Amino acid sequence: MSLAWRWLSRLLLALLALILLLAAIWTYGRLTSPTASQQAAIDLMQRDEPGEGENGFELLMALPPGPEGGLPAAVRCDERASCIAAIESAPEASAAAIEASRERLEAAARALRAPVYRDRRAEYLGRGDEFPSYEGPTNVDSLRAFQFSTGQTAEALDAACTDTLGAVRWATDPDVLIDAMIGIAIVHQNAHLIADMRRRAPSDPLPSSCRALAAAPDPAVEGTVCNALRGEWHYQRRMFPELERQMAESPEWHWSKPITPIVSDIDWQLAASAQHFASACSEEARRAAAEDRPHALEAPPPRWVDRIAFASSAVLMDIATPAYRDYSERQLDYVAMRRLLSAFLQMEGMPVGLSNAERLAGLPAELRGGPRPLVFDGTVNAISVPLRSRRYEQNDNVMRLTLPVRAPQHNMTPGTVINMD
Repeated sequence: MSLAWRWLSRLLLALLALILLLAAIWTYGRLTSPTASQQAAIDLMQRDEPGEGENGFELLMALPPGPEGGLPAAVRCDERASCIAAIESAPEASAAAIEASRERLEAAARALRAPVYRDRRAEYLGRGDEFPSYEGPTNVDSLRAFQFSTGQTAEALDAACTDTLGAVRWATDPDVLIDAMIGIAIVHQNAHLIADMRRRAPSDPLPSSCRALAAAPDPAVEGTVCNALRGEWHYQRRMFPELERQMAESPEWHWSKPITPIVSDIDWQLAASAQHFASACSEEARRAAAEDRPHALEAPPPRWVDRIAFASSAVLMDIATPAYRDYSERQLDYVAMRRLLSAFLQMEGMPVGLSNAERLAGLPAELRGGPRPLVFDGTVNAISVPLRSRRYEQNDNVMRLTLPVRAPQHNMTPGTVINMD
């Protein structure tokens, strides 16, 4: 009996030693977090307060109701076909559809143009209505196409360019990542509408809003997802505590409530997330964007002591971080879209009498060339730029804007393709 007791006591002592060791590691991990690099990343994630003026987020959250079912598909714009032509093909039905949604669309346009776009709520509600409806802003182009079809061609073009400037702000300085993606989508679809308007009314003067949009983007500024991920981090700061509270109150997870403070820590999750996002704001990220190279988010893996001190939180971060992998490529595609639209509008501002090929050749070399040179195809009378993210595979990863018909350049056949590298 004494032999058995000796072995049992030794086993208990070994188990106690293991528990004490784990407790010491756990304590060390907790006391040394956040690390210096994590604290620096948290500091980098801070953002300035927005300026004064109307808040587009609040305007979107209060959009007036539209007709049941939303805007009919027949009047929704699609870059694969002319929205203006679709509206003009059924003027009475189109007018009825637009008028039924006009109040909602005009309010959405006001939100898109607002100088401030920021969710100022202090808490995450988690009720399924955390984000506003983006259906309104993405359908404002239908209102502009209808406006153009009624003969207000100059006014419609001015409004479309002003809307697009608002979308550019969303794409480059969003509240959260989804706002940036919506802004990019609006820039993409509005560029096709603007090109269609110019093709149909090339003699209209180019309004100041379009001239502002013609300014070439700075890839090192507009080509990173730094601001989007800053916003995403602030969103997480509101979301993580509420998710933990909901899990603690959930019947199926009620058993874990006593151990949750031991295996997880929201502050550590936020520090680890900041460290992951911070690389998007680095000099290397800006240099990669300037060279049209996707920049993978980089962060050191969790310390082995963190795997013990924050076991559950570390696993959650391992699951969450790959979700942000593809956004760098999509932001670079956005810069390519902006370059294409900028080139198009600069060409439209050139003197009468120049052919489209001459106009393209007259652009600054850095705008028409670079890692993704613009291409002029005389066969379809369009300029194009390649896109790389999977989102645009259905369009063969090319964005193409059709130019107004003009006389061909001397000694150049209409089918000539010029790669401006």
